[in-house]
Amino acid sequence: MGKLHHADGRTPRPAVTVTAPDGVRLHVEADGAPAAPVTVVLCHGYLADSDMWLFQRSSLARDARVVSYDQRGHGRSALGGVDRLNLDQLGDDLAAVLDQAAPLGQVVLVGHSMGGMSIMALAERHPELFGDRVVGVGLVTTAAAPVNGRAVLPPEIANVVLAAIDRLRLTQPSCHLLRRAALLVARSFAFASRVPPSLVEFVLQLTRSNPVHALIALVPEFLTLDLRAALPVLGGVETLVIGAEQDRTIPPAHSTAIAEAIPNSRLAMIPDSGHMVPLEHPELVGELIQGLLTRATTRHANST
Repeated sequence: MGKLHHADGRTPRPAVTVTAPDGVRLHVEADGAPAAPVTVVLCHGYLADSDMWLFQRSSLARDARVVSYDQRGHGRSALGGVDRLNLDQLGDDLAAVLDQAAPLGQVVLVGHSMGGMSIMALAERHPELFGDRVVGVGLVTTAAAPVNGRAVLPPEIANVVLAAIDRLRLTQPSCHLLRRAALLVARSFAFASRVPPSLVEFVLQLTRSNPVHALIALVPEFLTLDLRAALPVLGGVETLVIGAEQDRTIPPAHSTAIAEAIPNSRLAMIPDSGHMVPLEHPELVGELIQGLLTRATTRHANST
């Protein structure tokens, strides 16, 4: 397990701004050598932001340029109109990130949860990018078909409890019990193995700055999700699907179904893991992504 940089895991980093097609400004950060032969673009999931990749960014940056960004309405990116909060727009936002923050060279896209959906939306709307430009894809605990919505918001429920603790004049024992209950809720949905309380707090911290009242507009997108038409496009590049055996938010059957629908893809099912597997098993996820990079660049070199 890697170590968080400080109490909430965040370290100030150099950043640039990417402008989406509708003018929304997206927060983007880059690590690694600008002249690296391949760029990895990391796409975070719902209610998180790019800091969820903190364990993978530094290790991947040894061999690649690493671009991570906050999706619209998340983290340090602008929200724009609520009517634009849909997966088609997130796919177009990713296209803008590629065009403005990684304009040259080969790219490998890695997305967790909603980030994987953004990649599939990009493949559906811009299939011409996959091949010479995008040479590899990693889909981490995500889905291409409708997801049962009963588990979508549990971390935010926990945050409501924590916000109440901050606002109300509760006795010390009551605060302790309520905080413990909030952490247990978040832990049960995010992780399957024992993790430090600081990591659970970090997951909650990722969500606290997000405008949940607006982001609820995305929930119908998950309930009616159908990105299966995009999966054959991913068969033209090196594709890795990572599932989590104890994922209560997006059950592992979704990862299996995606892998079965993408020709020549690889499936890695991680035991003792919940939905936030990049944080729960960071070294293993980093190794899997590194292997994807190697295979993707080798496959592309052999095909040219």
